[in-house]
Amino acid sequence: MSDSNNSRGDYRIELSGWGLDNAFFTERTELMWTGDGDKQVQLHRALAEGSIAFIRLLSAEPSSGSVPVAYHVDEIVPMDRNGRYQIKLGQLHPRSKQSQTANRASNWVEEEQSPCDINETGMELEAVEVLR
Repeated sequence: MSDSNNSRGDYRIELSGWGLDNAFFTERTELMWTGDGDKQVQLHRALAEGSIAFIRLLSAEPSSGSVPVAYHVDEIVPMDRNGRYQIKLGQLHPRSKQSQTANRASNWVEEEQSPCDINETGMELEAVEVLR
């Protein structure tokens, strides 16, 4: 990143995510990275606080192939007179394996450990009489 803007902490990016209208969008803008680590962007699209956005760094070299990084929307400043929203972002970090298993939505691990026996559950098949 040899661009003169980059010495200030501004980077050309592509931001994608879901807007307030629940439509997926992609917008090219600049990521402003302040000295204290705050990351901000200006977008034409409104995002909800707490939503997730993906940022991919744009490069002059076509072979760079940067990978998108997930961020959450921390704060939104209402639209300015130029029709742009100032959005403060925080980077999302992967969870550890332990925290992923502790907060599972299903209890498939418990089900694997204790196989269900029809006699344990009290459910038995009953004969059904079919009337004609």
